[in-house]
Amino acid sequence: MTSKMVFKDNAGRKVTDVRAFVERWLADHPKGRIFIGADSKVKGEYVKYAIVICLWDVGKGVSELFAHTMLPKPADSFSRLWNEVTKAVEIAECIKDLARIEIHVDINSKPGYRSYQLYDASMGFIKSFGYEAAGKPFAWAASCGANRHCQ
Repeated sequence: MTSKMVFKDNAGRKVTDVRAFVERWLADHPKGRIFIGADSKVKGEYVKYAIVICLWDVGKGVSELFAHTMLPKPADSFSRLWNEVTKAVEIAECIKDLARIEIHVDINSKPGYRSYQLYDASMGFIKSFGYEAAGKPFAWAASCGANRHCQ
């Protein structure tokens, strides 16, 4: 895996080879689905970015691998949101040949919300890599999974 992010499993154990972990999980759960979610939270002069790989065992529940990183706060909120999108795609690119992946980002699909200004660009960017994409309110991997890890 080319990403420098350190992932952990549900129990908080470090996952040294995310690709191998996902590959084994898919072998054990052949009907499983993969969702990647991204979110961020400003913390003073820094931003905490969280990424989750949600492994959905259809009919049985979701397991997560998660990682977070702190980076200097960008000059504007749009740059912060765009960083979420690119980080999610970066992680998806590392495991893209293992299964179909849907990427969820914390960008609203409804006009009237500030993040909506990035919605079309974000969905287009994600889809240009061949992934399915979802924004709020349908982006549960971002709104629930990743949000929990950036608090």
